[in-house]
Amino acid sequence: MKVWKEYGAYIVGAALAIVLGTTAGVLWRNWQESGRLAEAARFAEAQQLLRQDDPALAAEAFAAIAEDAGGGYAVLARLRAAEAQAQAGDAAAKTTTLERLADDQDATPLYRQLAELLALQQEFAVLDPETARSRVEPLAGQVAPWRYSALELRALAEIEAGDLDAARATLESLLSDPRTPPNLSRRAAELMASIGGPAAGGAAAGVVGQGQTAVEDADPDGAEGAAQ
Repeated sequence: MKVWKEYGAYIVGAALAIVLGTTAGVLWRNWQESGRLAEAARFAEAQQLLRQDDPALAAEAFAAIAEDAGGGYAVLARLRAAEAQAQAGDAAAKTTTLERLADDQDATPLYRQLAELLALQQEFAVLDPETARSRVEPLAGQVAPWRYSALELRALAEIEAGDLDAARATLESLLSDPRTPPNLSRRAAELMASIGGPAAGGAAAGVVGQGQTAVEDADPDGAEGAAQ
């Protein structure tokens, strides 16, 4: 009783703080969960608009989600907004959306580089070959997550520039890499054939028979293998 009379107020205060802290934590988790559910519902509604062949309205819905959603939904909404804008025939809006994602420091490098690559693909037809080559080069590094698609784009830029030796070297690097996704290997073999095959005295590594490649049945891992 003596201890309680002297320290009771502190004990009650500490117990109350624990209860309030626990309650606040539960309420915060519930709020986050309800927020995620609301974001998921909005995302599903925008998806439905796209399925209903209303890409312009879907693009607006995805763009709105991208502005105020958090985490992964903001990134996915931007990518889907760009897709919807392309379907609506608004190429300029698609490029702007992708460039905003590429510049978003809160997004992971995986998605930022994907946005850079998609924006470059969108603009490729109007870029001069040297500009395209310089922009794609950082995306084609050994540890870049989308390097295989970037290498394919680099080969196209090299062909456009008339640098067929460089294009052959790029295509050979795709054909000789067992991690190259199968459909990219097929396209690389077709591109190699379109420029007259490998350099004299050489062979496109991995090409076997009718445009098929030795990595056709490979099971590439990593981001691009899954995406392809």
